[in-house]
Amino acid sequence: MKLEDVRNGVNANSCEGRGRSTASGRGYNAERLANAIFDESDVIFRWSVKPYVDAFISGEISYDVEVKSCVVRYQSSSKQLGRYGQFRIWKPHHDRLLYKNSYHSSRESIYFFVVYSVVDGIEKEVGKLIAPVEMVDDVLDNWILEDHVTMGEQENRQISWHLLLKRLGVSKERFKNEHIIDLTDE
Repeated sequence: MKLEDVRNGVNANSCEGRGRSTASGRGYNAERLANAIFDESDVIFRWSVKPYVDAFISGEISYDVEVKSCVVRYQSSSKQLGRYGQFRIWKPHHDRLLYKNSYHSSRESIYFFVVYSVVDGIEKEVGKLIAPVEMVDDVLDNWILEDHVTMGEQENRQISWHLLLKRLGVSKERFKNEHIIDLTDE
């Protein structure tokens, strides 16, 4: 299943074009994608109680899933390609995921990353990756304090998908060619 598959589902966001308003709608579709992928095993549950957990997977080992999505490249005003799209990771949420891992032996936290392009105004998945929160923590640096409209004043790290893959040791070719990369198995 791909990002473009869930946009046509019931209650999905059929975003057109680019920009902040469509990016948030596509973010919700990325959460729907994670739920659809993990739902194949019939063990996933929506978890809306905590803002840093987008899904909960039950099992012998349970998982809290935080979903992040971004565009492959931002639009440029010139004919050149814009800079690589970025994931925004909020430090308070990230720290809670790390903390949960430290005291729950049968529960782990993972990130589900999705990168998409915009073709004729419609998203098309470029690739997706699952990574343990500790692995992501090892590649994050340079937290900045920001006063955000919904989060208030909080530290966050914006990291390009290109840099994230590089620091995780995943090539762009592998990312684009494999159905899904699961670093929890590596």
